[in-house]
Amino acid sequence: MRPETRARVLKAIEELDYTPAKSARALRRQRTQVIAVLLPDISNPFFSLLARGVESVAFDQGFSTMICDSNHSSEKESRHLDILRAEGVEGIVLVAVGQPDMRKVERLLRRNVQVVSVDRVVEGLPTIGADNKGGSNALTKHVLSLGYERIAYITGPQEVSTARERLAGFLNALELAGRRPVTAQCGHFTYESGYGVAAKLLKEFEVEAIMAANDLMALGAINAAEEAGLRVPEDLGVAGFDHVSWAAFVRPNLTSVEVPAYRMGQVAATQVLSAELRETRLKTKLIHGGTCTACHQFR
Repeated sequence: MRPETRARVLKAIEELDYTPAKSARALRRQRTQVIAVLLPDISNPFFSLLARGVESVAFDQGFSTMICDSNHSSEKESRHLDILRAEGVEGIVLVAVGQPDMRKVERLLRRNVQVVSVDRVVEGLPTIGADNKGGSNALTKHVLSLGYERIAYITGPQEVSTARERLAGFLNALELAGRRPVTAQCGHFTYESGYGVAAKLLKEFEVEAIMAANDLMALGAINAAEEAGLRVPEDLGVAGFDHVSWAAFVRPNLTSVEVPAYRMGQVAATQVLSAELRETRLKTKLIHGGTCTACHQFR
């Protein structure tokens, strides 16, 4: 291009505020510069924080982030995988509902799409997770140390690895202490399921504390307890897991375990963009909240 022609083109670009279409760049480079985050529930603040971690790394490296919500549906998750393959995304950060359709995952891998599982173990994919069993074990020991003996547990769906790991940590700590749970019942990692399960078990069992496999179910349990005329922690101890932002609005603060969701998202995006996927397990942190306290204070 002649210098005077180039100068006129650059001047026109500046005057028109022209930005090259991303689709055109993608066709030229055979790259879309888009990674996707496929989540089971974007309304859950834990997953929202995880997605923010992905987006922060992607943005810094010039990539866009596409958010997909499966709404706890394996069928919807499977359809999203088809859509993402058609869209030509370069990577997927997957928080699976259970075990995803691996035929569709393998089609993505054959196209050199980088796929990593986050938070939940998926057989056949590298997983970036947290020490759920260890965190649950530490939390249960803490609750026992406060004097609680009759403890009920609300677990998540057992097809999800985090639910199984947290339940295992809870049961292991009880077994080492020579105790058994009053009951262990299944929720769905939602506020509504925590409320429903807690309301039912409080009518059927005498319990001193309820431990839940995530904070949303714990918050539901607190509401159910209050509607049953019980005070937390004076009449009933409650503990959760994840340490989501909503827990900050609970008074007293929720006893929980902090899972580094934002950091997990950052690590996932970094691995996807570098095409260096590997198993990674991050540490959790015990949160000494006020919804569980030394029982002798109220006896």
